Amino acid sequence: MSRTVTVTGGSTITTTIESRQLVVGDGVRTENAKPTTATAYKRGDLIAVNAANVATHPAVTSGVVGDWHAIVVEDMTAEQSTYHAANGLEMPIYVQGPFDVAVVTVNGTKLATNQVDAVRAQGLKNKIELRKVVG
Repeated sequence: MSRTVTVTGGSTITTTIESRQLVVGDGVRTENAKPTTATAYKRGDLIAVNAANVATHPAVTSGVVGDWHAIVVEDMTAEQSTYHAANGLEMPIYVQGPFDVAVVTVNGTKLATNQVDAVRAQGLKNKIELRKVVG
């Protein structure tokens, strides 16, 4: 969102405000999963969780994001994930609720325009609503 303000004397100031709010509503639910050793996670990363309850980044093949099941709650370095995995500790993940699709990422990278619709459609199967937030 851009805002233009004219100041006394005729000067014009234009500012841009960008929303970076990941959670955009109520009804958010969290669970825990085991991180993969030596893997960094960023808040907002889409992740896949396997049958052993281990979180991994979804594969991106020819620009298509693979299956994912949850969203990372907080940043975790590769060192932290290694420590957690070695000591049986888990990381919090979002498994339900409304989120801003412009803020979610895959391995720290924003979604490309051509990835958004498919990722949003899969989110509905996962009880995760990825909203287009305007304003």
